[in-house]
Amino acid sequence: MEDSILFVGCGNMGSALIRGLCRDNWHKKFRFFLLDQVVEKARTLASSLDLEWVENLNNLEAPRFVFLAVKPKDVKKVLLSLRNFSQSVFVSVAAGVKIKDLEELIPQQAIVRIMPNLCVEVGEGVVPVCFSPMVKTEEREDLLFLFSSLGWVFEAEEEDLDLFTALSGSGPGFIALFIEALADGGVKIGIPWERSLKIATQTVLGVASLLKSRDMHPAQLKNWVASPGGTTIAGIKKMEEGAFRGLVMGGVEEAYRRAKNIEDEEEKK
Repeated sequence: MEDSILFVGCGNMGSALIRGLCRDNWHKKFRFFLLDQVVEKARTLASSLDLEWVENLNNLEAPRFVFLAVKPKDVKKVLLSLRNFSQSVFVSVAAGVKIKDLEELIPQQAIVRIMPNLCVEVGEGVVPVCFSPMVKTEEREDLLFLFSSLGWVFEAEEEDLDLFTALSGSGPGFIALFIEALADGGVKIGIPWERSLKIATQTVLGVASLLKSRDMHPAQLKNWVASPGGTTIAGIKKMEEGAFRGLVMGGVEEAYRRAKNIEDEEEKK
């Protein structure tokens, strides 16, 4: 077995994982092979990062780890093509596809499920992980160390992955929407779009960094900024009149509901 990693799927999540690991020079410790059903996608990404890409699995020695970053509907077809890699550890990113479903396709295989978000690309992601009993202690430790380059990593129960999908998986989309709205607000009061977007993005980044570095409750920072009778509390009042908190909480709840639906749909197939 070769000291390499095969990445199957170079879409948004697959490429984010690859870029995040390359950012911490893991491609200098393992040979990275990229494979995608759209060959040009794998070739372009590989070329940009000075990695290797393959059109098929012919003559490819069994890698140590195989990352499955494909859509749930494609998992079965992909796994059947990878059956010869019986000694490899399979790491699945497919939403809603449980370990037991994967084990039915590749029995006696070491399988890991992760539910990362796109922020892994810059080493600031959230990576919940669950391991099948077939994963050896050494493999588990090596993977946790590997994943630590991508952001905050923690072991989780598989039944909780849908919860984390709704919060951290969908969270970047929610926060991007908020940043866009914040920047639009800047434009509304007369700030040019490019500058407004940069201010909004940097402000959100700064707030997250401050909360994290001080281990601070968000309400504490809000209260620091919201002086009596000042601009911030006036803006907060307007947002609360529009049920800001309720809308955000409802968005997370709806994302969780959809994650459960996807899981149920996959189980029925």
